[in-house]
Amino acid sequence: MPRTGCGTDFRTVTPTMTSTLAPRVGPSGPPGSDRAGPAPGTGALRIPGLDGLRAFSILVVMASHSGLHALVPGVFGVTVFFFISGFLITALLLDERERTGGIAVGPFYARRLLRLYPPLVALVAITGAVYVAQGHRLDPLGVLGALAYLANYLAVFQKPMMAGLGGQLWSLAVEEHFYLVYPFLLAALLARRGAAIPVLLTLCALSLAVRCAVTLTHPEIATAYTGMATECRIDAILFGAVAALAWRSPGGAAFAAAATRPVPVAAAAAAILASLLVRDEAFRNTLRYTIQEVALVPLVLAVSVAPGWGRLRALFDSAPARWIGRLSYSLYLWHLAGLSAGEALVPGTGWRFAAAMAVGWVLSFAFAELSYRLVERPFFALRRRFGSRVDAPAPAPGTAPAGGMAPAGGIALTERAA
Repeated sequence: MPRTGCGTDFRTVTPTMTSTLAPRVGPSGPPGSDRAGPAPGTGALRIPGLDGLRAFSILVVMASHSGLHALVPGVFGVTVFFFISGFLITALLLDERERTGGIAVGPFYARRLLRLYPPLVALVAITGAVYVAQGHRLDPLGVLGALAYLANYLAVFQKPMMAGLGGQLWSLAVEEHFYLVYPFLLAALLARRGAAIPVLLTLCALSLAVRCAVTLTHPEIATAYTGMATECRIDAILFGAVAALAWRSPGGAAFAAAATRPVPVAAAAAAILASLLVRDEAFRNTLRYTIQEVALVPLVLAVSVAPGWGRLRALFDSAPARWIGRLSYSLYLWHLAGLSAGEALVPGTGWRFAAAMAVGWVLSFAFAELSYRLVERPFFALRRRFGSRVDAPAPAPGTAPAGGMAPAGGIALTERAA
C-alpha cells in the first residue's frame, strides 16, 4: 500500500520594553500536581503534559497511516503538532526575553537548525538510497526541495518529484517557514504593548480567508493546497502562539482557569468531534481547521498549565507518554519507512496486513530510537553553545535516572522537543 504524508487524506530583534509577563510557567512538580517548579538538577522550569500531547499526535498520525485513515484523522494529529510547536516556541522566546531583555534571533536559528536539520538529512539520504537501490530514479529537484523545506508546495504542484523521499515532509516545511519569520515578528509585536495577540489573530483570519478563496476559485487543488500550503496551515501554529501569549499575560492565570472550566473543555472536545464528523469537502478545506485550532486552546491549557486537571495531566505526563513524546520528531520522520518495511516483510491482505503493520510499528520505534541516539543526541552539546537548555533525555518506560529517583513530570522550557 503506497504511503504519503499525513494530511487531508493525502494518500492518491530585540525589544526594549520591560517585561510585564505573568510568571513563566504553570503547574509542574510531580505528575498531577498544580505547583510550578524547576526540573531536578537542571534549574529549567517545566511545562507538564506537552510530551504527552506529542505522543498523542504521533500515535494518531501513525494509526492513520496504518490503514485506518477512514477512522483515524491523521491530519488532526498534525494540527496538534503545529499548535504545540507555536505554544512552546512562544513560551521559550518569552522566557528568553524575560531573562535577557531581548530575543537573540541568530542563536534561535542555530538551535532550530541543529535540532531539525540533521535528522532530516539522515532521512533523505537513507530513504533516497534505498529507493535508488530498488531500481527507481530519485528526482534531484525533489531532494533539493525536501532539504530546502519546499516539500509542501512540491507535494501540491509536482508530487512525482517527492517520490521516494517521504510525503510527511510537507509539515516540516510549514513549521520552518514559521520559524524563519516568527522571532522578528514576535520581537516587533512585544515592543508594542497589547499588539501581539490581535495581530496574530488577524493573521489566523487571513489564513482562513486564503483557504476559502482557494476552495472557491481552484476546487481542483483545494484539498491539497489548503491542507499543505504554508499560508493555509500556519494558523494552527499561530493559535498555539496566541494561547501561550494569553497564558503568559498579566491576567494569564485567570484566563487559563476560565478557559479550562468543565463547560468550555467539554464544548471544545465536542467541537473537535463534530468537525471530524462533517464530511462536506468545502467545510473540511476551510472552517474545519479553524474550529479545531480554537478548540485546542482550552484542551492544551488543561493538559499542561491550568489548575484543576491533575489526573489528566498525570496521564499525559506519565513515563511512557514522555518517552514517546521524546521520540515524536524521529517517529514522524521515520514511521512511513517503518510501515513500508513491515509491508515488504509481511506482504498480503487481511491478517497479514495487520501483522505487517504490527511489524512496521516495531520498526518505526526502532528507527526513531536509532535516529534519536545516533543523529539527534550528538548535537546536544553544540545546541547548548547557542543557548539551548536541552536537558537529559526522558527515561524509557519503567526506568529511573541515576540515583534512583524519577524526575518530576513535565517538559522543560528547552528546545529538546520543540
